[in-house]
Amino acid sequence: MNNKYKVVIIGCGVAGMTAGLYLNRAGIDCIILEKSMPGGQIVDNGNIMNFPTYESISGSDLAIKMLKQITDLGVLVKYEEVKDIKIDKEKRVITSKDEYLCDYVIIATGRKPKLLGVKGEDELRTKGISYCAVCDGALYKNKDVVVVGASDAAFEGAIYLSKLASSVTVLYRNEFRAKAYLQDMIKKIDNISFVKGEVESFSKDDRINIKTKNSGDIITDGVFIYIGQIPNASFLEPLDILDDRGYIKTDDNLMTSIDGVYAVGDALNKFDYQIVIAMGEAARVALEISRR
Repeated sequence: MNNKYKVVIIGCGVAGMTAGLYLNRAGIDCIILEKSMPGGQIVDNGNIMNFPTYESISGSDLAIKMLKQITDLGVLVKYEEVKDIKIDKEKRVITSKDEYLCDYVIIATGRKPKLLGVKGEDELRTKGISYCAVCDGALYKNKDVVVVGASDAAFEGAIYLSKLASSVTVLYRNEFRAKAYLQDMIKKIDNISFVKGEVESFSKDDRINIKTKNSGDIITDGVFIYIGQIPNASFLEPLDILDDRGYIKTDDNLMTSIDGVYAVGDALNKFDYQIVIAMGEAARVALEISRR
């Protein structure tokens, strides 16, 4: 088999790309496998203001810069979804298209949006319901949109959409959970309003009707849902390395219970989910592998 690498990295977000960069610099051959697009969840962030060296940068721009850096160095990125990892004498990573042998695996699959799980949500996904303001916001230029949620991500999405949409309504269930500076920013934007309520169902005729449990119906053109994240790691269940919430369990060195299989980034259960923390974890693991 020609598909033999020292390290296979699963996921091309900031953690996966950082691991690829450090391994490449150490002269270790590696490949990054990504099922969709580089950057992961940061692509949905229209304005990152806490990344060193940039006063402000969009998530998509940062992802593009990181991808260019590693590919210019010769790091190979392939767009294939990983379906399974087999632990034999060598580790075997099985994708939708191929198989890869390796000595080490770095899992950097991150998280994905949590669904509301209400009637009409599945039917209207991509037909008026989105989970990514940066990806789909342009579709609603000069239209009315609703953002569901009150987290950092929800407020960041609402702020981004306010520059495109005619009006933005933030629909939240309990209290604001966004950081204070985001709350200060959003309250100063004239075309953003707030409604306290809980979504019961979605339906659509010409426009989307949001039925709430306690605030009546809201009619809008588009809905952006930000109610949290869940780990993107269900394919790892047969390996018995997940906790009861589906996050990957590791030791203090970021290695799972399987020797040579590491995990970094947002697929780990931790207190803080930050770009620089994910990058630091990836650098640690790459350096650890380079010493083995």
